[in-house]
Amino acid sequence: MPEPRIIAKRYALRESIEEGGMGQVWRANDLILGRDVAVKLILDNLAAHRDGDAVVERFRREVRVTAQLHHPGIPQVYDAFLNGTADRMFMVMELVQGVSLKQVIDTSGSVPTVWAVCLALHICAALHHAHDVHVIHRDIKPANIMIAVDGTVKVLDFGIAMALGLDAPSRLTKPQQIIGSPHYMAPEQFDAGHITPQTDLYALGVVLYELLTGERPFDGGNVVNLMCAHVLQQPAPLRSHRANVDPQLERLVLELLAKRADARPSSARHVMDELLGHLPHQHHGYLSFPGLPTLTVPPVLMPGPDTPRVPAVASRGVRHVLPEPVSTEGHTDRLGTARALFEAGRLSEALSVYEALAHEFDLLGVQGAEDALTCRIQAARCRIGLGQHQRALSDLQRELAQLRAHRAPTDTVVLEVRLQAGLLLRDVHRFAESVQELGSLYNDLVGKHGPDSALANQARDALVAIRRRPPGGRSI
Repeated sequence: MPEPRIIAKRYALRESIEEGGMGQVWRANDLILGRDVAVKLILDNLAAHRDGDAVVERFRREVRVTAQLHHPGIPQVYDAFLNGTADRMFMVMELVQGVSLKQVIDTSGSVPTVWAVCLALHICAALHHAHDVHVIHRDIKPANIMIAVDGTVKVLDFGIAMALGLDAPSRLTKPQQIIGSPHYMAPEQFDAGHITPQTDLYALGVVLYELLTGERPFDGGNVVNLMCAHVLQQPAPLRSHRANVDPQLERLVLELLAKRADARPSSARHVMDELLGHLPHQHHGYLSFPGLPTLTVPPVLMPGPDTPRVPAVASRGVRHVLPEPVSTEGHTDRLGTARALFEAGRLSEALSVYEALAHEFDLLGVQGAEDALTCRIQAARCRIGLGQHQRALSDLQRELAQLRAHRAPTDTVVLEVRLQAGLLLRDVHRFAESVQELGSLYNDLVGKHGPDSALANQARDALVAIRRRPPGGRSI
């Protein structure tokens, strides 16, 4: 038997256990601590690829994003080496031994309702944590859900995850490049729309639909057919496949599969609260059914409103800030606090501060008008990141009407607000209006900044994505 490859004089690679589009995962032994671990490497053929630099940067991002997550439903990162060439980089993680949800579905098809609900609660708990620290997975699917031998559930592979906030890593995909698994992708992933926590909730809806009915809501022979289905078609009612599905559970799954992100549940926390009503009141802490892996019943947070938690010590040294009483003092410091919260991706908290400041600046009249405008625009940007697209669009259109009355069409602030409004028109599926706004905007942007400016590129990419939509998909 050949000697195992030793990584960093510490990790002995024993067995390849998974290979994906970018990396290979090995079962390995930590020679110092004497425990089994999982080691992820970049595939050899990608290191020398013409897009090798992007592959390396995406791997670095995956490691750093995953390392932010500390939850029993997400494998822990133990170690990593991210310098040097691609062939030297690695990530060491908790080794999860068990069976993937894909294997369960391939073997069993549909599963008992309570088992599906319990599994979805586990996934929601992990997503709630990820979203709480401003990370969106973007690739929730059965192959990335592992049921461990102890009955816990792990959400794997944050390889294409993205972070919210201005400090998020830069875009690593090419314009019009579809990233994700088409059977489980939300419409906005095909449309190059805003990615929000509701994007993960859509994928959860697909998984729940498949667990309860034994069928995916949409199938097709190729990516184009799947795109048409996810973007345009309504899924068949679950009870057309399985008559005994609880109507309230069916309603929840179909809400998760809403075409517009702002029509889906507001958060993973909200979905958890709804799922709780479908668990049995009496259980022994686990669920066991013939032919299925045993599941532990997850410890669940008390039901409550979708309000942000107040951490004892906030990231970046910024404390949670509640709206303060009207004051004419301390605005500069509070603007800095709001900006830091926004850049850290703590959008709910930033929204509260910006809205309070906008009100206070309005009370100052002309003296505070510019700052009030800035705060209202920033508040709308917070709502975009939170998936509140319709409210953000209404707010920005109101501000845009005021701006157009007092500023030139090519004023920098006007151009930026027009871009956000045009993108939001796309996100709420008002495509004809979006094309009209973005088309006019693109000409103005090219005239002022040239065709290669960042804003012009955003407008052009959005126009291309809308025009690429299948026939029938350009109106509400």
